[in-house]
Amino acid sequence: MKTLLLLAFVFFTASGFSQNLYYGNVSEGGIPVPGASICVINSSRCTTSDFNGNYSIEVKIGEQLKISFIGMKTKIISITNLNVQKNEQTVEHILSDDYSKKLKKPTDSLKISEPSGTFNFNLLDGIGEDYLMKIDRSDEHVYSLRYKNKYHKLSFEASQEMFVSSPMRMAHYQKTYAQGKSVNGKLTYQSPETNQIFSWGPNVNTLEYSANPSEYYAQGNIVNKTFGNENSLQLYNPNGFFKNTVDNKYLINTQIEGPKGNFLKINFAYKTGRISIPSSRNNELETSVRYFRNVSKNSRIESILSFDDFENNLPNSNFIVNKIVFANAVTPIHFDNRFASALSNGLQRSFAVSENNPYYLIQNNMDKNKSKTISFNFNHKYTGHKNSNTVNTSFQSSEITNTNGQGFYFSGITTPNFNKRTERFTNFSVSDVFNHTIDNGFVESKIDLRFQERNLERNYFSGFASPDDFPNNSLNLRKLNVVQQRFEIFYNANISYTFQDILSYYDELVLKASTNLNHSSTVKGKFMPNFLASAEIKRLFDEQLSLSISQSYNQVEPSLQNNNLNFNSLIYNLGQFKELQNNLELITPKNAIPTEEINTNVGLVYNLNYQWNLNFSFYHKRVENLYVPIFSLNTANWSPDVNYKQNGVEFEIQKTIYGRDLTYNFNFNFTHYKNKVVSLNNNLSRIPFAGFKDVNKNYIVGQPLGVIVGNGYLRDNNQNIIIDDDGFPMEDSEPKILGDPNPDFVVGFFNTLKYKNFALNLSFDWSKGGELWNGTQQTLNYYGKSEITEKQRSITNYVFKGVTQDGAINTKAVSFYDVSLPVEQNRWTRYGIDGVAEDAIEDATYFRLNSISLSYSNYSGYKKINYTLSFFVHNVFVLSKSKTAFSSNSMFNSLDSGGLDYFNAPMMRSFGSSLTIKF
Repeated sequence: MKTLLLLAFVFFTASGFSQNLYYGNVSEGGIPVPGASICVINSSRCTTSDFNGNYSIEVKIGEQLKISFIGMKTKIISITNLNVQKNEQTVEHILSDDYSKKLKKPTDSLKISEPSGTFNFNLLDGIGEDYLMKIDRSDEHVYSLRYKNKYHKLSFEASQEMFVSSPMRMAHYQKTYAQGKSVNGKLTYQSPETNQIFSWGPNVNTLEYSANPSEYYAQGNIVNKTFGNENSLQLYNPNGFFKNTVDNKYLINTQIEGPKGNFLKINFAYKTGRISIPSSRNNELETSVRYFRNVSKNSRIESILSFDDFENNLPNSNFIVNKIVFANAVTPIHFDNRFASALSNGLQRSFAVSENNPYYLIQNNMDKNKSKTISFNFNHKYTGHKNSNTVNTSFQSSEITNTNGQGFYFSGITTPNFNKRTERFTNFSVSDVFNHTIDNGFVESKIDLRFQERNLERNYFSGFASPDDFPNNSLNLRKLNVVQQRFEIFYNANISYTFQDILSYYDELVLKASTNLNHSSTVKGKFMPNFLASAEIKRLFDEQLSLSISQSYNQVEPSLQNNNLNFNSLIYNLGQFKELQNNLELITPKNAIPTEEINTNVGLVYNLNYQWNLNFSFYHKRVENLYVPIFSLNTANWSPDVNYKQNGVEFEIQKTIYGRDLTYNFNFNFTHYKNKVVSLNNNLSRIPFAGFKDVNKNYIVGQPLGVIVGNGYLRDNNQNIIIDDDGFPMEDSEPKILGDPNPDFVVGFFNTLKYKNFALNLSFDWSKGGELWNGTQQTLNYYGKSEITEKQRSITNYVFKGVTQDGAINTKAVSFYDVSLPVEQNRWTRYGIDGVAEDAIEDATYFRLNSISLSYSNYSGYKKINYTLSFFVHNVFVLSKSKTAFSSNSMFNSLDSGGLDYFNAPMMRSFGSSLTIKF
């Protein structure tokens, strides 16, 4: 810490009062320190130093002065002897101990600490308005001044945040062709009664409504247009199905603060919103009570009680969101799903019995999620001269209930089903952390005792006799009930020590070491060792240059449970999409093998002219026994079978430019990494972990993590595509690696511009390289609903590049859609609903203006009412090689399925505002 240099002297007034006016000066390195706080301990007498560092304050013998300033070491001065004679106007100068030491050793250098904080307002603003009683330092290292008028007050904070979001980067659909196909060499419209799924029919301009309405078409059944009639078909844009959303968050905080820093804080928050699917809704209620009390000068206690209640009526726990998007997308452009979702006989009203109406799925949705969580935390912290000790206890109890099912008349479902999944979690922990400070470092010891219990109960219902029985009255019931308990003891020891003046006068060498010994009742061998060692040298070669290196080894036990859509979908082929169910559970086995992780990091930090911060780091990571799902007979086991390594570099530039009323800050960071699967346990050749049975992400030895595997075109030894006798490329029956979803590098650029009370923030991100699988496009091509098939279905005399099965150069010309042939033989439908996955691989590169925000704040520590008003936009725009799919818009809203697109919910561009008022 910087040391306060205090030049103090006493002037005794002629009044004869027992209190004397004490004059002093605060300086650092001979430079006056204005705004320092000077208080008589255990009294309300406080003052601050003026522009020249001078101050005066009433004192009496035996009292102590506390002099403090932000970023400097606090000083305590005792008033022991005034040495004055009555009725004389002059006194002997009394020097503080600190000033005497400075006189004896005037060449001592001042040791400057690491940056300890910043003001959130100008320090000088409030001088003279009231007594300065306290300086607070937040967890974010922001200091604020506390004046007498801030105590014994009730304060409120209220805020409201609103988002309006609209879908973006939507699929591109054809707008020309009707339901149907070629019949006897002629494009023929086929009505819903024919259960035709294809939109390979005639131009909609050749059709009209008849005078005979039906349950499918209220305007009249569709017939071929006759001369003179103008009863044209009404067309529907599938993207019109999605809705703009409005999300709101309301927050109210109340705080009562006492004169000793004690306070009681009550928080209440309510959030409501929805996704772009009609009728979706989620609500969340959060509330907490926090109490903080200084028990003594060196001791404090804190307790927090919180409660969270969440409900979502469309959580996608059983693929329902993707199924709704699918049903909407493949519907012919002239079929109005909104008109009705069911027929008079109770059956689903759709353009074909093998397809769903998205509104029918919404109205009969069984995917719902509810959760309640209550938690309590209590800690006691003691802080002495060189020792501190914190005791913490915490308890959490939660219940999560998910229901999902597929009812009567759902297309693709032969047997209606319903299940209810309830998880109850209980967590309890007690920890003690002891810290001892030494001259140039510290020693810390921590012991942590934890108990976890998970109770999973899942009931599967089936065998419903009629729609009236669904979902409560089933003939068959299968139960899954698993109770898991884990008791853990964590012991951790840390030490840090700083050596000074190693290579030059101002440098420092900081050595740190940490070791853990963890015991778990559910891990094999019961014990898991961990360690960390690091060294950092600062101000190297008399420059603002720091070099660091660290090495760590960690063993981590897997969580007690895992249930997600990623591995549940792996037992289904893409053509079975409408049948998908989330029925499988991954249960962590007893005597689990821990996952091991070894990390090596090298970092370099350079401060150029105290204005530019340049950071560079290199890391190497090796992971052993990563847990993955392993399938056998339609069951999944949670098994530690993947070993991989990853190397990466990160580079960051930070710069802040200051003006009189303007501040500009930017942060530029660059990340590049490469990973590779080193080996798989149990003699496995590859392990799929997300996607479908026939198109998935994988761990394969020698390949990057998550490579995309699927079918491709058949090729000869020279990688020429082999063309069949019909003139079209042949499909390879063997799956192959098609793409790597990992980017070559990622760049982030963050900007903050502040002018007086205004703040403007902009953030950009750029991801270069990597591939994604756009399965949505392939299936739309199959149905004849894509914009591509609209533009290309009339192409004729096209020769595919490749060789025939005999090895000759292909010369056979084809038509993409020859109406004289069955529709199943055209360019796209011949390969099935999933197409050829190789065709669906797209470049994942993108550049995005991620967010813009503008805010105005009148915040000041001296105003009774403070407010902040903000406006912001997220996902402002995206430029990418793929026009619809986006690598960050994962298939099932999970990182594991990133890079896969199969009727994902659309990306959203959000416009929002927030208002926060404090008084």
